[in-house]
Amino acid sequence: MHRAYAFILLATLAACGGGSSPAAAPTPAPTPTATPQPAPSVNPYVAACGNPLPPLQSSDGFHVKVQLEPTKNKKILNASPEVRNAEYCNAAGFTGYTVCNTRNENDPTRVPCDHYISGISDTGNPGPNWFQQVNGQWEKCPGTNTQGNAPDCRLKDENQYLLDVFAGGVYKACGGEGSTGTCSNCILNESDFGVIHKSPAGLCKH
Repeated sequence: MHRAYAFILLATLAACGGGSSPAAAPTPAPTPTATPQPAPSVNPYVAACGNPLPPLQSSDGFHVKVQLEPTKNKKILNASPEVRNAEYCNAAGFTGYTVCNTRNENDPTRVPCDHYISGISDTGNPGPNWFQQVNGQWEKCPGTNTQGNAPDCRLKDENQYLLDVFAGGVYKACGGEGSTGTCSNCILNESDFGVIHKSPAGLCKH
């Protein structure tokens, strides 16, 4: 009787897995770590420009004019960024204007405000990119460290807003990286060269 009971007990334990170690719990998969995203870059001229800040969406290109005529066959173009926004113009001191400069010419914040709305050119300097129309195509004006195929213009290393021009043609200034990329033209006649003008500012036709 005791032997039969012992046999039944052993058989029951074997059927229930008696005597074996409990199965180990599965190791949880590691939680994937999110890749940190770089912080958005802040335009370095925002703080220096201050308030009011020219609204980028109101950029109206540039007012391009002949700044100087060093010789009869060389003109220097100057591109000043403009803003088309009556509310901003009023706040910046241009009361009653719809289109205006970023600041008054004598305002110390004029330069950083111009840089802010003009963006960064391909040279890495603040200011516009310059082009000349050649055979119906826009060719980039070259500089000391910047290549370009335009034959009659050259960048000025000390100031991206200025351009040396040596012949009649169509030239344009376009906003750089960080701007809206708006452009403005200056058309110079071949007859404008070979002579020094008393007032060259009005030579550009738009």
